[in-house]
Amino acid sequence: MELKEYQYRTLDAFDRWRRALDEAREESRRQTAALVDAGASVPPEIGNFPRTAWNRLADAEEVAPSAGPHVDRVDGAGRPIPHVCFKIPTGGGKTLLGAAALERLGRQTGLVLWIVPSRAIYAQTRAAFRGREHPCRQTLERASGGRVKILEKDERFTAGDVANRLCVMLLMLPAANRHRNRDFLRMFRDSGRYPTLFPDSDDVRRNAELLERCPDLETGEGGMARHSLFNAMKMLRPVVVLDEAHKAYGGKGADEFVLAVNRLNPRLVVELSATPSPRVSNLLVDISGVDLKKEEMIKLPVEVASLENAGWKDTLALAHDKLEDLAREAASLEGSEGRYVRPIAVVRVERTGKDQRDAGHIHAEDARDYLIELGVPPDAVRVKSAENDEIAGEDLMSGLSPVRWIITKAALMEGWDCPFAYVLVMLDATRSERALTQLMGRVMRQPHARRTGRDALDRCYVFCWQTAVDTALRQVKNGLENEGLTGLADDVIGRGAVRTQRVTVRRREPFRDRDIFLPKVLHRDLRGGWRDLDYQRHILSAIDWGAIAAPAQSELEGISSGPTVTTALHDLEDAAPAGIRSEALDVDAAPTIEWFTRQLTDLVPNPWQAARIAGDLLDELRAHGFDDARIYAQRRAQVFNLREHITKQIKNDAERVFREKLRTGDLRFNLEAGEPNFRVVGEYQRDETPDDHSLEHAPGAPVQKSLFEAPLEREFNSLEKKFAFYIDQREAIHWWHRIAVRQQHEYYLRGWSADRIWPDFVAMSGEPNGTWRLLVVDTKGTHLAGNEDTQYKERVFATLEKWLDRDDTYECGTVNVHGGRFRLVFDRERFAEALA
Repeated sequence: MELKEYQYRTLDAFDRWRRALDEAREESRRQTAALVDAGASVPPEIGNFPRTAWNRLADAEEVAPSAGPHVDRVDGAGRPIPHVCFKIPTGGGKTLLGAAALERLGRQTGLVLWIVPSRAIYAQTRAAFRGREHPCRQTLERASGGRVKILEKDERFTAGDVANRLCVMLLMLPAANRHRNRDFLRMFRDSGRYPTLFPDSDDVRRNAELLERCPDLETGEGGMARHSLFNAMKMLRPVVVLDEAHKAYGGKGADEFVLAVNRLNPRLVVELSATPSPRVSNLLVDISGVDLKKEEMIKLPVEVASLENAGWKDTLALAHDKLEDLAREAASLEGSEGRYVRPIAVVRVERTGKDQRDAGHIHAEDARDYLIELGVPPDAVRVKSAENDEIAGEDLMSGLSPVRWIITKAALMEGWDCPFAYVLVMLDATRSERALTQLMGRVMRQPHARRTGRDALDRCYVFCWQTAVDTALRQVKNGLENEGLTGLADDVIGRGAVRTQRVTVRRREPFRDRDIFLPKVLHRDLRGGWRDLDYQRHILSAIDWGAIAAPAQSELEGISSGPTVTTALHDLEDAAPAGIRSEALDVDAAPTIEWFTRQLTDLVPNPWQAARIAGDLLDELRAHGFDDARIYAQRRAQVFNLREHITKQIKNDAERVFREKLRTGDLRFNLEAGEPNFRVVGEYQRDETPDDHSLEHAPGAPVQKSLFEAPLEREFNSLEKKFAFYIDQREAIHWWHRIAVRQQHEYYLRGWSADRIWPDFVAMSGEPNGTWRLLVVDTKGTHLAGNEDTQYKERVFATLEKWLDRDDTYECGTVNVHGGRFRLVFDRERFAEALA
């Protein structure tokens, strides 16, 4: 699975933090050694290298804007613990990001603790890690060089496993957080499961050496270290990944849980959370709902309907009609494009238990019976509860599955992921806002993480019973915020809402009757016409794959000897525990072209070319003096370098193809008043509430030059608002328009990568009776200046501006438009430069 732009952005931030951490750690060691040699005391702040690294990144504005001051942690031995948090909304692929972060760490061996908050998420994560075709498992395979071992708490592992494999142990939150009666918990008991990790119980000398090196280990009778899983973890100093961290830190036991994790002596903690707390977490990245929206990860808008003064059956019947409409749309989609989608409805009821069916509450069987009365086939209706799981083992994404209705009370509130869920029906008379919050995420994931292009199938639906529509709208919006899906309040619309009004927004009078076209990057089709540029079809297919090569021998000089089969663990910071003994592993250490080829299939679409490149790499390595054992031991590092090398070549060749097609005329970017260039709509609709107000320079002084009437203040962030005020006061500006990324009917640009570029503003400038000029602006925080994505956009903008600044002119009403300016703006000091 190809990572999304915001996921790459998150991993790039993680890489910057790791580099800053390494530099600060090395600086701390040098300073400490110098002070010790001088006989001086070492101030505590010198040893706190995580804080030093964090503060440097914060000063460079390379942490999340919403981050607070650095939160310090120390382990059981008093060492500082580096820890960061990724704020990723529900549906944003937190588990895949966590696995990718492990890959970026570059550790092929050792212990990883992956802590999850509930049984449902545990089962989901276990299936992802054990399924060899799952992207998460494939990422872990790449991270470990194909030698990952997935463990559960009760499974045995050895010193040899940890020394030669990446051991990922899944752990439930309660197991890590329990602090009473620990002697009765397996994690803290003496066990015979780990004999190679500890000295023999009667070996007094080796036990003393172990306790000297690891003084915080728990001891039993005679002062000997307990042979427990807890002690094994403390000795091995695992990397900890805390999934859904807000579940651990959100309650009264947050501080106790922090201490529990600290006592495991982690060398690093990565938190994945939709709604983190800056009191506990160091927030490195803050991904919003808008980021997921841009990447087509979620269905939007959310359409909310509420029935008052009606029975629950009326609500269920209304949802049934909607699902039937969606089923017809899905059949049309499959017939025209071959893409299979089967819309599913999730129904929340008040009771599901066998002995809980009575006249006072809506039971799952009541809802099932009524759906069957409406004509739904019995096999299409399933109940999901703690005691009755009728979808267990069902592949809901399969075209052979008949399931269209799932009835539940709380069993789907977390750890359940089916992108075919489109409709949520709340028949819960208690009107639990928490239930609505948690169930919202179940119906928002977009199938295959891309839009269908069918409006009905690109949104999701919520039906509420006995809830005022205003209340339902507020709860849904709060639910999105609580799932980390910030910035999407405008994408929640009500049917029959009292306080929310659907209004038509028109252009301002001077531009109401004009055709306004904006240039698009177009590609010549086989019939001589023009169509939108498609990266896969028009750029990727034109790359000279035969010229994509493996690294030459000269580029292999810097590759280290890499990990080999060892007989003990070694920590760069601490000596290995004395008790660890070797264990031989039976491994076929023969590198194969097939294995290397599989690691390239997502980059190189032609398997024959991928196999050629893999073979070339093996030939180069052998010619460089690498034997098979060394190649096999290094294969993960080799693949990482190979993928980076190929990715760079593909990007360079894609840019070459793009520019060459512009030169030959197969691509065009022209000012033309006609299709298929982008026609700016004459009007659009939006939902407004009495709390909304237009963008104003000062109270009573609204902006004057917006292309459309009365833009709302909530549609702008702080930098966008400042830029809007700036251009609104420029005499040369005739109109400007803030582009709202609604994934449809809005303007975007394309370059030589797969990602679309969504500018924030378009405008027209020039003399009143002279030639006008197009202005395209993308605003960015200063912390993003110079990163890879920004550099790419700057080069695309420069190319498009150069191509547009030719002799092309088109009429816009009574004026001519010639050329344009394409700018990235990072702060107010560069506003004037953007308009120059």
